[in-house]
Amino acid sequence: MHRVPFFFNRIPRVNLLSSHREALFSKTFQLVAVLLIYSSAVPSGTAFAGTSGSRAGTLSFSSTDYGATQNLGVKITTVIRADGYSGAASVLCRTFDDTAAAGRQYTAVSRVLTWASGDAAPKNCDVLISNAKPFYGNKTFYVELSDATGAALGTLKKTRVTIYGSARRGTLSFSSANYEAVQKLGTKIIYVNRTGGSGGSASVLCKTFNNTAAAGRQYTAVSRVLTWTNGDEAPKACDVPINNAAPFSGSRTFYVELSETSGAALGTLSKATVTINGNAAAASAARPNGAILVSWARPTLDAHGATLTNLAGYKIHYGNSLGAMNRIIAVNSAGSLEYEIGNLPAGTWYFAVSAYTSDDVESELSSVVSGSI
Repeated sequence: MHRVPFFFNRIPRVNLLSSHREALFSKTFQLVAVLLIYSSAVPSGTAFAGTSGSRAGTLSFSSTDYGATQNLGVKITTVIRADGYSGAASVLCRTFDDTAAAGRQYTAVSRVLTWASGDAAPKNCDVLISNAKPFYGNKTFYVELSDATGAALGTLKKTRVTIYGSARRGTLSFSSANYEAVQKLGTKIIYVNRTGGSGGSASVLCKTFNNTAAAGRQYTAVSRVLTWTNGDEAPKACDVPINNAAPFSGSRTFYVELSETSGAALGTLSKATVTINGNAAAASAARPNGAILVSWARPTLDAHGATLTNLAGYKIHYGNSLGAMNRIIAVNSAGSLEYEIGNLPAGTWYFAVSAYTSDDVESELSSVVSGSI
């Protein structure tokens, strides 16, 4: 502060100040006093009228939207108290369905959040997200604030929570790159698998194309859409009728191809070759030592009616009498649905097939069929 150049412990040389000087002296001290008042610091902790410490504030969400992956567990939605924290306050936090349903994708919440006087800390309204039934895509629900006491509701009194499904869509592909069909058997069943996930519905177009076999002569053309529902991972059959009206010798081939997928990706085996073994007499001559082709349909359900997901292969049980079917051939491929057994002596042979899983659980035998050499 600027020091006023007067010394009160001295006796002035003149006894009286002029009226002009007295006025100046008085104004100088008035000015100093004013400066002192305006330069004074506000003591720490002092609250003036209109500051946040004297207002109740508002209660609102910290965001208009929240996101949560389905396998997250708990989604935290935050409620803040802003612009004041005087007095106690509370608010009701509740959830409401949209495309997500309480009890299925999340657990319903109806909870009162409270603040003490002077408390400005955010409060959490936690919502439990369910992963019991993984789904594909997104589902939403809302969280809303109401019944506020001690403070007003802010602008963000409703927020949306988006749950991102944890299920994978999977891929669609043939079970094998090559299939064989016997001309006289009638229909060749070609399976398309959905692997790596089953979230959401899916579809694919299965279509045939000529090679050395011609549609309308050796087989019937197919253009069929195969579909899967949400959670469905069972193989689907793309059946191709084989024509035996004009038996031929040797073998002829055609292609089956997958395209126009929806809801799932196209797998690596999107094209397969089907070989038709002719039924003419010349074809039989190619097996001088005797051979029988055994074929079967792929099982899709286990003994309890559940979808079979870990099929590993098959075992062919055969013999030259019903009581002596003790010869076994293992076919270690779930996609193989036929097997030619050669070098059989003349006579009648009996066959049955069992299926086994990757954990070595074997099914009962199929019905018995026979063939003669």
